[in-house]
Amino acid sequence: MSEATKESFTFKTELVVRRSDTRSATVVGGLYVSHLTYETFIPLVNEVFDAFLESNSWSMADIAGANIIIPKMEVEYKSEAKAGDVLEFSAGVFNLGKKSCELHISASQKISKEEVGLAKISLVFFDYVSKKTLEIPSAFRAKFEK
Repeated sequence: MSEATKESFTFKTELVVRRSDTRSATVVGGLYVSHLTYETFIPLVNEVFDAFLESNSWSMADIAGANIIIPKMEVEYKSEAKAGDVLEFSAGVFNLGKKSCELHISASQKISKEEVGLAKISLVFFDYVSKKTLEIPSAFRAKFEK
């Protein structure tokens, strides 16, 4: 794992890779492959993000009394996952600033523990009425500040 330690990931859940989560292709040498790819990894990350919010009694429309915008998401694809694989997802909040932070979501194979991917999502707290950024709500900060 990059700069984050495994202990910093406070939320955990599992998802089974569905056939619809994979992309199939014939590659050099005529080999047929079907596995999770970086672009099919993103919907799983979004599902974990929603579960993370729900575990804190929040939603995309109300995170500790505020809204957010997501200006950036980075996805690092590390290894294959195939339909039927069980992935362990971990999520944690990092780099708490005044008005923004990052949510890191990591996925690993349940059995082998091999890392499948890591997503880093930038969250900026935002007021859609005034069209201005907000300070991170104190309830959010208190929950994740180390």
